[in-house]
Amino acid sequence: YLAAWRGQEESYEQFKSRTELNPAQWLANPEWNIEELLQRNLSAIQKPEWLNDWVNFVRIRNEMQVQGLEPLWRMVTSGKLDIESAGEALDLAVFDQLSREILSARPHLSRVSGKGQEAIQGTFREYDQKLKKLQRQRIASALAERHVPGGNAGGRKSEYTEMALIENELGKKTRHIPIRQLVNRASNALLALKPCFMMGPMSAAHYLKPGHLQFDLVVMDEASQVKPEDALGVIARGAQLVVVGDPKQLPPTSFFDRQDMNDDDEESAALAQTDSILDAAMPLFKMRRLRWHYRSQHESLIAFSNRNFYNNDLVIFPSPRAKSLEYGVKFSYVKGGRFVNQYNVDEASVVAKAVVKHALNHPNESLGIVAMSSKQREQIERAVEEACKANDAVSDAIDSLRNMEDGLFIKNLENVQGDERDVIFISCTYGPGEVGGRVYQRFGPINSDVGWRRLNVLFTRSKKRMHIFSSMRSEDILISETSKRGVIALRNFLDYAEKGNMDGTPVHTGKAPDSDFEVSVIEALHQAGFECEAQVGVAGFFIDLAVKDPGKPGRFLMGIECDGATYHSAKSARDRDRLRQEVLERLGWRIRRIWSTDWFSNPKGELEPIIRELHELKTDMLSEAEPLEPDVEVVEETEVFGEATTDEVSEVLDSELDLRGRLEAFGSTIISKLFPNTPRERRLLRPAMIEALVEHEPVSSSEFVEVIPEYLRRSTEPKEAKAFLNQVLDIVTGSEVAQGDLLD
Repeated sequence: YLAAWRGQEESYEQFKSRTELNPAQWLANPEWNIEELLQRNLSAIQKPEWLNDWVNFVRIRNEMQVQGLEPLWRMVTSGKLDIESAGEALDLAVFDQLSREILSARPHLSRVSGKGQEAIQGTFREYDQKLKKLQRQRIASALAERHVPGGNAGGRKSEYTEMALIENELGKKTRHIPIRQLVNRASNALLALKPCFMMGPMSAAHYLKPGHLQFDLVVMDEASQVKPEDALGVIARGAQLVVVGDPKQLPPTSFFDRQDMNDDDEESAALAQTDSILDAAMPLFKMRRLRWHYRSQHESLIAFSNRNFYNNDLVIFPSPRAKSLEYGVKFSYVKGGRFVNQYNVDEASVVAKAVVKHALNHPNESLGIVAMSSKQREQIERAVEEACKANDAVSDAIDSLRNMEDGLFIKNLENVQGDERDVIFISCTYGPGEVGGRVYQRFGPINSDVGWRRLNVLFTRSKKRMHIFSSMRSEDILISETSKRGVIALRNFLDYAEKGNMDGTPVHTGKAPDSDFEVSVIEALHQAGFECEAQVGVAGFFIDLAVKDPGKPGRFLMGIECDGATYHSAKSARDRDRLRQEVLERLGWRIRRIWSTDWFSNPKGELEPIIRELHELKTDMLSEAEPLEPDVEVVEETEVFGEATTDEVSEVLDSELDLRGRLEAFGSTIISKLFPNTPRERRLLRPAMIEALVEHEPVSSSEFVEVIPEYLRRSTEPKEAKAFLNQVLDIVTGSEVAQGDLLD
């Protein structure tokens, strides 16, 4: 028995060693008796697969101990960590270990500080700006040291040359010699004093004698509009040539070469196109494309052209603002507009009223008005002049706008290239020949083979907003397989302006974050109550994270840049650390940067100041209900609803009452008559709404949504708003601008 007992003890020790059995755990329950222990052993013997699982468990535990992962094993076996989260915990442990090994192998990384990097960036930006100034000073110094030839100062004054001739001309008050003679006789002195000449090709041919004056460099801007035969004379006067232009914009035309040709003759327009010097130079010389788009302060202003004309290849910097009264594309449908004899009187009148409104309410914003024909331009000019004659305040406001530097222009489609303004009004001009009639499919020079290039110029002139006035809708333009590209573009643009978006074009990318670093920042901000959108942008450039304003959908409080792929993708330090941020800040972004090394060492310390700033910037939360917001503004010169007669409407509009009185009269005599069962507190023209209309004076549906308090809009009876909102806005406009009725 003793030998058997010893054999049993030896087998037990071997089993315990190989399986790493813990007898204390196996016999841990003090309430067990010998029978219960025997039953437990028998149960284990009857399930040998348990032993295999246990041995594998022990082996894995030992491997984890060797790999330094025993804490993870202990957390799982103790129940402190769910088995479903073990994979993420393992990734965390591995990445943590890798980061520590990297920092150990490269100790300088542990000394990288975001504050230090920002200081380096600040110094770089400062020195980069100083370098620009120093380069200008260096060039000015070099030019100041140039020798200016004195020329011939003796004999008859008609024989004076160079500087002697210039000084003699400066001393005169009258009878100056022609500029051509001055340039030819004093060419070397003029070139020494003013080494940069700026003139058009025809001026160069007129003033610069062939072979007499040579330049080191010729820069030809807006080259898409210069004919090769006009450019050759200028090219011959230089040693080097840089041709700058956009092949997607206006080509050279001969519209005004003959007096019997006008800009609305589409057949002549089609024949008048020629290749430009840009077209001739592009296949011959090395080309560099300038892709950054600076002008538009909201991406919606350039989105159409970028997609339809530039194949989404432009780099567009996103705006932090939602489309609003101040930014974006607006559309007004002129219901009574008629296109007769190449102009549209009703549409011109509506545009003129909008010009007056702009001059009175936005005197600091420059304005450009573009018509599709020269005759329509004349109609708009005439309507604006009549408004000025009728009201001194309007006249003063328009004059003030004209006197601004680049303040106001009224042009037709053919001569708007090169111009830009804060606000652009577009008079589409074309429409039905009679109210309710069909739109004839003749659209002047837009029907030509390069009509789309004219439209591209037109659609890219505005910096802040673009307002389209049209007597036709997109569905009025009929498209077929033979339709010209310009006609198709016009139809698609009207559709874009009416809807506010293009089919298949998202507001933002919907792309996932570039890195787990960005994901962790997003999650931390979410826990703090702020939602983020990753990779915000529409083309070419994307902000890593944009923090949404919880109280104003579509508006971003802040852009957060992480030192990830976007940061490292820049081709130069100037792009990365100065230019991109300057462009974003000019657009209104508040940019903050989080460095990965700082986030790794102290994420809370990086996030706290950002969260404090976000709480200061956010607006109050809005209710979940949708606001009262018509899709497009409809400008209607004459419209009568239901049983309200023209005489009743005229009686209200012709009255001597002020704006408040007119609104009260319109509400009581017109709206109440047609909607007698609307509760008083839900009426469109209830006292509270009238007070708001008198105070803010909105003149369009978009402005109504922008300035009228939301609680007033939401509590208004939708049927009344749908039927009468546009007439109410007409009353506001007529009371302020014309002081006459809108039914004339």
